[in-house]
Amino acid sequence: MKNNRKTGMTVIAILTVIVIALLSVSCKPQETLEGFNITTFNSDIVIKRVDGQEPLNMPYRYAMPIIRAGLSEEVIGINISSVRCKIGRKGLSMSGYEKILVEPDSSEVTRVINSIDYYKGITTLSGIIADKNDSKITIYEGYNEELLLETSQNYAIIPSTLSKHINQELSDSDKVFYVKNNETRGAEPFKIIGEYTTNKEHDALYLSFYGMGKVAKGAQIDIPDYIDCMEIDVNEGKDLSGLISVLNNYFADYNVLSQYEKRINRFNERYPYMFVNTAGIKPVLIEEDTNFKKNIITVSRIDEKSDLMMSHLYGDALVKEYHEYSQYISDINIGTGIKGVNPADYPTGTKYQPYGLKLMPLGMQQDRVWMSFNVPPYHKAVTSISEIKRDKQGCEIYFYGNYRNRDLVKQREQDYYEKATRRGGDMKGYAIIPAPMFEAVQHYIMTSQQVLELCPTKEGTPGTTLYVAFTAIGYYELPEGSRDAYDVIYITYYGNNDKYKLDAFKDEYIESITIETRSDADMEALTRYLRKYFAPKETAAEYSGSKNGLGLDYEYCYTIKEKAD
Repeated sequence: MKNNRKTGMTVIAILTVIVIALLSVSCKPQETLEGFNITTFNSDIVIKRVDGQEPLNMPYRYAMPIIRAGLSEEVIGINISSVRCKIGRKGLSMSGYEKILVEPDSSEVTRVINSIDYYKGITTLSGIIADKNDSKITIYEGYNEELLLETSQNYAIIPSTLSKHINQELSDSDKVFYVKNNETRGAEPFKIIGEYTTNKEHDALYLSFYGMGKVAKGAQIDIPDYIDCMEIDVNEGKDLSGLISVLNNYFADYNVLSQYEKRINRFNERYPYMFVNTAGIKPVLIEEDTNFKKNIITVSRIDEKSDLMMSHLYGDALVKEYHEYSQYISDINIGTGIKGVNPADYPTGTKYQPYGLKLMPLGMQQDRVWMSFNVPPYHKAVTSISEIKRDKQGCEIYFYGNYRNRDLVKQREQDYYEKATRRGGDMKGYAIIPAPMFEAVQHYIMTSQQVLELCPTKEGTPGTTLYVAFTAIGYYELPEGSRDAYDVIYITYYGNNDKYKLDAFKDEYIESITIETRSDADMEALTRYLRKYFAPKETAAEYSGSKNGLGLDYEYCYTIKEKAD
């Protein structure tokens, strides 16, 4: 590669306000939707604060899911820029530049170096243009704008006043300087790939966003008030569901803000930021409508005994085959009863029979608050929040990200991990935890760190070996003045049913099964499925002596209550 060739790409920011204002959205301080300033970036999606305030001042961590999402087909460009980071003894500084300059000790070079006042992290050239809108930017031959989004190497665009002092005898690969964090003494190398000229002050160094973040973050977990702008240019001809799924986990959708009011994003925050799209992307409806007339299907014994005493095989089948009938129903509740023993119910020194299984928090050394939390004594397997609300009258359920009630029936494929725990337990299900557990770990960066493992108690049945992991996807909060206690962790039936493989638990029974549908649902298709395992109550006698889909006698029947409130 020849030295410092400038025959590459040159960008001149000419802003035609009247025309572009109808097409663009930017991150400058303005009202929530109107009056956005202009950039040259095609801002199909813009991140804003939910409270409508400016500036954005968003933590550094919010950029990472977007940068690392790997959605190259859906995303054409990502424009993220940091706030200005002042150069100073207590902040960041430039070092190692002497080796790449001609006469680095000259008064002219000293003047240029001293005139550089701040750094700004960027992922596109629009970050420079938004900062200095009369800029002329030159990218050197062999390089391109996409390098500013790189995470494996660091790049810089420097002022032309500094560029003219660089030693032209150096190869392009040697044109590197360092940015140092003066508090941690950590430093990162940045390769020069371009320069800018402006009629304003040449007082900024523009650095690739990820590289600058590494230096600025130092030993911290995050950088608060760091991101000044975040915009995404999408490929409208592609399926954008993957991108929207990522966004929903961290940002509320402006078009349906109300459905995020009782949700927690993946960073354990109550959705302080939202995305506004001008590409006509339809919102994903996360909240499930429950305000409609229902058909309620209840399973009971054909012999009319009050206790269902149903084998877990039925519950296993209904969960495994959920995809066969889920389109016909709005809710399914498989009740298994509360499990566990509370030692506090027994006088000190009294011997009691433990249940044999318990839930234990899992985590790393830094997760000591979670690991040391006094876990509630009881747990209960559920397939619906309706069971939780029956147990804990008046409670509110707060889901994380874009999880919903239906996820309590069947785990999402992307969330399953084999041997996810140190003891070889698979990540098989989800948990709804009590509010105090959530509140204790709000310092966590990711909700995915809230992991529990179902495992044997020390006093349990000898030979009991079971390790199954559950990730929290929400929490329940009791109403003020409630007499209920935060004494139960709710886990999904799927995952919990691994215990039925053990002799100690194989004879535990399902206590109830209730299914809800919309009143206009295709009941014929649904009942055709149900008849694999249960007889219609009114014709149950006809099934006498027959075997159901499990190879068992028809012991159970179903009844339908139509158009219930």
